[in-house]
Amino acid sequence: MSTTDSTAGAVGAAEAARESGGTVVTVTGEVSPAALGAVLPHEHLLSDYATPHDTAESWAAVGRSRPTAASWQPYQAPLTMELLGDVGLGAANRDNWRLDDEELATAEAAALRRAGGGTLVDATAPGLGRRPAALRRIAEASGLHLVMGSGRYHPAWPAGPADLSAERLTEEIVCDLTEGVRGVRAGVIGHLAALDPTAPAERAVLVAAARASAATGAAISLSRSADATTQQRVLDVLAAEGADLARVAVGRCDGLAPRPDDLEPLLERGVFAQFDQLGRLPSVHSVSDDQDVAAAVLELARRGHAERVLLSQDVSTKAQLLAYGGGGYGFVLTQFVPYLRMLGADDALVTTLTVDNPRRLLTLTHRRAAS
Repeated sequence: MSTTDSTAGAVGAAEAARESGGTVVTVTGEVSPAALGAVLPHEHLLSDYATPHDTAESWAAVGRSRPTAASWQPYQAPLTMELLGDVGLGAANRDNWRLDDEELATAEAAALRRAGGGTLVDATAPGLGRRPAALRRIAEASGLHLVMGSGRYHPAWPAGPADLSAERLTEEIVCDLTEGVRGVRAGVIGHLAALDPTAPAERAVLVAAARASAATGAAISLSRSADATTQQRVLDVLAAEGADLARVAVGRCDGLAPRPDDLEPLLERGVFAQFDQLGRLPSVHSVSDDQDVAAAVLELARRGHAERVLLSQDVSTKAQLLAYGGGGYGFVLTQFVPYLRMLGADDALVTTLTVDNPRRLLTLTHRRAAS
């Protein structure tokens, strides 16, 4: 299918969305936004974030340090109780980076449902262990609404930059959102890595995401850039290619929690500031913790930004699962939200953060053809 044909199909589907007042695309079909309940906008049920290939260059390309000879055996070993302590302090372990057990994923999703969760966004991009049919089975078994991600995470992960073009990637994403994989459609673009718009292959990923968003109305989820100047350039590219910045979620904002003023330039662009590293154990490597995030959320709400804040955990490793002693997918609802309430958050703010904001992000109310 050509990009033009895909876009035409997306625009046709838009008419139905307008008439119904909006719709959310889940792996089991379109649902009313009112049915979502509490939403986690950035998680992973099935994924594989192990470093692709095994060269110093491939490790560096994804921002990781290759294990030394002394740590190579623990890296390759199955994740066991004996390794959990080291992994919690940042040790690399390939098995930890793989979420590939559908039965376990179903049990963890069911635990979130029992904790009061209604919807989970599995933001795993194609090529990183995404399994559309399995996600549909998990949704049906757990009772959760699951929204599937699309697009390319990073040109170096899992594929090299030589096979990328913005045109082909746009077509892939639009097809993923409108036709899906054997009928299982994606409902959001991303999650994308923190990309450098001055690097041609990384810019192509951003351009494709923006064009697909403009064609379908789907939101974009991406990681915050390391520096503010690059972040503004990323948003400039998205806007120039037709994306509505009000439908962009910028994740990994936890690192700025101790300095809420640094979030203002982001919020001024109209994007969502997404705190999605909640539930991790503090360590010497942490630049913030959940207490910093809670304080930042309340401060942003005081400044009038409550409607642009999202909360999630980005569960993407075994060590984060309940079965391995982690907080699981329910941490935000069972631990973080009660802490916010203890600090003074009322019901209205909690509902805004956990229900209203992610619902607006995911709802398709209009679509427009790409120019």
